[in-house]
Amino acid sequence: MLKKLLCAIILGTIVLFAASCDRDTGETEEPDAPENDPGQITVSGLVFDRVAEFSEGLAAVYKVGQGGWGYIDMAGELVIPYAYSGAGPFVDGLAIVTFTVGDEESPYRHGIIDREGRVVVQIDYEMIGDFSDGLALVMVTDDETVSGKYGFIDRAGKRVVPLVYDGALDFSEGLAAVSLEGLSGFIDTTGKIVIPLKYQDAGSFSEGLAAVYENGKYGFIDASGNVAIPFDYDFAGNFREGLAIAAMSDDSGNAKWGFIDKTDRAVIPFIYLAANDFADGIGVVSMSDGGYAFIDKTGKIIARHSDYVSVHGFSEGLAAVRKGGAWGFIDKTGKLVIACEHESVGGQGFTSGLAMVKNDEKWGFIDKTGNVAMPLEFDALFEFSDGFAVAVKNGKCGVIDKAGGIVVPFEHELIGFVAEGFAFAQNEGVWRLLRLL
Repeated sequence: MLKKLLCAIILGTIVLFAASCDRDTGETEEPDAPENDPGQITVSGLVFDRVAEFSEGLAAVYKVGQGGWGYIDMAGELVIPYAYSGAGPFVDGLAIVTFTVGDEESPYRHGIIDREGRVVVQIDYEMIGDFSDGLALVMVTDDETVSGKYGFIDRAGKRVVPLVYDGALDFSEGLAAVSLEGLSGFIDTTGKIVIPLKYQDAGSFSEGLAAVYENGKYGFIDASGNVAIPFDYDFAGNFREGLAIAAMSDDSGNAKWGFIDKTDRAVIPFIYLAANDFADGIGVVSMSDGGYAFIDKTGKIIARHSDYVSVHGFSEGLAAVRKGGAWGFIDKTGKLVIACEHESVGGQGFTSGLAMVKNDEKWGFIDKTGNVAMPLEFDALFEFSDGFAVAVKNGKCGVIDKAGGIVVPFEHELIGFVAEGFAFAQNEGVWRLLRLL
């Protein structure tokens, strides 16, 4: 997150809504690209006013006066012309692109192109979701009701499910929740209604069950529509790692939260003010004193927020904790495995076996034993991405590798969008492509 804020801050929402952020910089002289020396940076002669990171070998780029966003390949060549108000990343060979249509109520229309720039889904939709089970959720506004109508398209742009529903969720486990006139049910990937629209609300299927709402209570159904867990709960979430969040009211009418298994057993009692799903065996609950705690799947408290000044989430089996003004790390048993002796730590914790730490106003990396893996000598530092990390020295950005080697010298105003062996550097308001060799 910090990398994108400091060294790539101008991207934000511009990739989807670039037209609102145009600035007239005039024509920029494009220098010749230097020769490609082994082990050095290759800087593309092309310069850009806005950029996004590479995905599947293509990166969206924007240049003032050229008509919108386009895409370059790994040689820095423009392979899809500047034509779009917004351009998303490629996923499985397809990318969502945007036109501005000038409608004040809904100014953007989205479609999908392939890697050759061919339009495979017409740019007609006010919303296009990600593909799941081969289908993507789409929405347009109905002219008569002035409300959104939802349906699904396939990867060729065919409307497999007509745009007739008032609401819908993405497909999950072959089924999608849809709603019409206040009632919800489920359709399959052919658009057939397989669980009748009779519930007041419905969630997505997860681990074979879906939470549904009926007569003021939540329960769970299976993929055949059979009730698997009775309608006894004031709230119920999706199953994750064999457990689902649920809430029941106590004698005072206050909602208390816990976790149930698929047999409807309260594995973790209903004693918490709030709860989050389990991830990698760890859940987060809000305690009666207003603080929060990490718990394991038996309900055992691993660490309380009240035990520390601050606690970050677990990442790669460790969580950063602050005690007495300094930071360290605990493991999943709550044991302090890296002593609280650092001024600050990176917000993402451990990634690829390394964590950013700060002492004496300088940043570096430690490994999971707490040993310094890279000297603390940087003014600012960002998590590794594809084996490279952006760093700052003396107010200038560069790129380092995991051995601490300088891949890009510290001579750029900004560097960001590190992906697939490439990055972009900004100087004097324009971006140039860097190949990280």
